[in-house]
Amino acid sequence: MQARGKLEAALALARSGLAVLRKPYVRRRNPMEGLALASLTILAEEISLQLQTSGATADDLADAIAYLKQLSDDPPPDLCSSIAFLETRRAAASRQPNA
Repeated sequence: MQARGKLEAALALARSGLAVLRKPYVRRRNPMEGLALASLTILAEEISLQLQTSGATADDLADAIAYLKQLSDDPPPDLCSSIAFLETRRAAASRQPNA
């Protein structure tokens, strides 16, 4: 959807996936869940930046950053290059009213 320019729909799907990952039975630090969390959070934040709206929740941002930082693969996965972007987005969101 993002590639087809349907940004609002792509953001809604990313947020929907993140909502599933917030269920109490999901272990967000497990490899598969953590990678899904990080991927969807990055996607939501990239799209929301283009749309100038909010993306992932503060908890999603914090958990995605924490998951990516704890990876010890050598070399680190490509997703780890997005840590600085996510930290910048988290800082920007914390400065917004009602963030």
